[in-house]
Amino acid sequence: MNVSKYLASASLILFGSGIAIALPLGSSWLQEQQAIAAAPTIIRSSPLQPPKPQQVVISGNPVHISVSSVNVDTSIVNGVYNAQNGTWTLSEDSAFFAAITSPANTIGGNTFIYGHDSAKIFGNLRSITTGAVATVTTDNGYEFIYTFVSTEKVQPTDVLVLDYTASPARLTLQTCPGVPNLTRQMFYFTLISYKKV
Repeated sequence: MNVSKYLASASLILFGSGIAIALPLGSSWLQEQQAIAAAPTIIRSSPLQPPKPQQVVISGNPVHISVSSVNVDTSIVNGVYNAQNGTWTLSEDSAFFAAITSPANTIGGNTFIYGHDSAKIFGNLRSITTGAVATVTTDNGYEFIYTFVSTEKVQPTDVLVLDYTASPARLTLQTCPGVPNLTRQMFYFTLISYKKV
């Protein structure tokens, strides 16, 4: 019996000691949790990034072209392809903007202008040199400035010269030197600037 009393007393002493040790620890843990809950929330974010500027697209239908270094200075009207007789709009008075190609613009694509190989239209292009400047004026009052890059002769059936979708924007001038309808002379220009006039 004495052993039972001794064990009961020891159990009570151990239990009491455990509570005495646990209470301060539990109280400390509870205070820590309450402090965390009461602390202000700090949201960390990445540094503010300025919005990316949207690229401004300026475009317009060509109405005039000049290449002063070779005395080209002519008006431009819209030209279309007549599938019934296989011809493009032509006249002796102006150059023509192939309306199926890109208008003059600040992004990309091919602005294709064609005209007769005459002194009044594009005949003087034969003496053009690399770096010559072409200025295209549009119907909405902009000037697009291009620099001459290269030239080549192609067959009349080579329609791939119309299909150019890359950037920067390109200007292609076409005329037909020599015997009509045997070859097409292409003059390629790259956009370098534009301005409102």
